[in-house]
Amino acid sequence: MATIKLPAVLVGGSSTSEVEVAGETVRELFENHADEHGPELRDSVVEDGEIKEFINVYVEGTPVDGLDADVPDDAQVRVIPAASGGR
Repeated sequence: MATIKLPAVLVGGSSTSEVEVAGETVRELFENHADEHGPELRDSVVEDGEIKEFINVYVEGTPVDGLDADVPDDAQVRVIPAASGGR
């Protein structure tokens, strides 16, 4: 199983959390996570069948271009919303 590292802003907590989820692609990870934990994460990351514009997903430290990216067994997946603001 892969481990998804989730920032607090996406899961409504006060710190980053980790959860193990089965799946061979990024899409399967988010769908399986939704089945087990509810749709909030998937809905925060995916829109119209694509990763949202201001969300970055990394598999083993490599940015992925889409939901069909392969996820090796025991991979670490990070979901990071883009930061904005400031002057």
